[in-house]
Amino acid sequence: MMAALFMFGCCPSKQGETKPQRKVGVAMFTFYKRNLDEVIPLLKDMGVDAIGLSSTALSAKFPKVKTGPEMNAEQKAYLKKLLADNGIQMVSYGCVGGKTEADIRKVCEFAAEMGAKTVVTEAMEDTIPIWNKICAEYGLQMALHSHERKPDNPAYRHFDPAFLMTILKDYKNVGICADNGAWSRSGLDVVGGFKSVRGKLIEIHLKDQQKFGDLKSGCAVYGEGVLDMEAILKEVDSQGFDGFFVIEDGTYRDSFPIIEKNLKYLREH
Repeated sequence: MMAALFMFGCCPSKQGETKPQRKVGVAMFTFYKRNLDEVIPLLKDMGVDAIGLSSTALSAKFPKVKTGPEMNAEQKAYLKKLLADNGIQMVSYGCVGGKTEADIRKVCEFAAEMGAKTVVTEAMEDTIPIWNKICAEYGLQMALHSHERKPDNPAYRHFDPAFLMTILKDYKNVGICADNGAWSRSGLDVVGGFKSVRGKLIEIHLKDQQKFGDLKSGCAVYGEGVLDMEAILKEVDSQGFDGFFVIEDGTYRDSFPIIEKNLKYLREH
């Protein structure tokens, strides 16, 4: 699941204070039903210049090919040209797995080749030392992501940011990709979640939600759902967060108007 280097410069807030400059991107999971080469030019037209790439259909030119380490040289060249021609930076790749060191190396090699600085995963505890080591080799960071709580799998604890912090220990190249929508659907205090990951926050898959504590809740336009988005941004800004706010939404048939509204919200708050 899972951005672009879309900078919002500092400007006066309603209280006369200066708002921080935010880096904002768009997650390609938002357009999971479309080919990447259809989406990228439309994002460019919206002023977006960074993406968080996931395993995404590349192009009608390459049927059944998904973006990722298994792409051949021709397909990788096509992706690089697509991004370069549209002034789009790939800042992260994921959400991905990797059970072996060889698997993890393939993912990191692909992300680094495409210019990303972050790999987003749901890695299990026993692979974290491997991610930490290989990310160091490629100049990357691994960001642990979480989905909502799974009632049929009580052993799944990744939905809880406090738990993730206990398994990160002192790994230099591993941190958190916060999906505050998953926290909300799991019934967790979202602002409290951001407080708990202070110092380890690498990337944010930012969402507002239609309902709180509902595992099947859909996303809402920022500021139109049940979450206190202003309080969320205030907390994150107070941490001096320098990563990407990645806009992600997979609940709409046509997400471009939603992306535009969310970009506008982040500019104005």
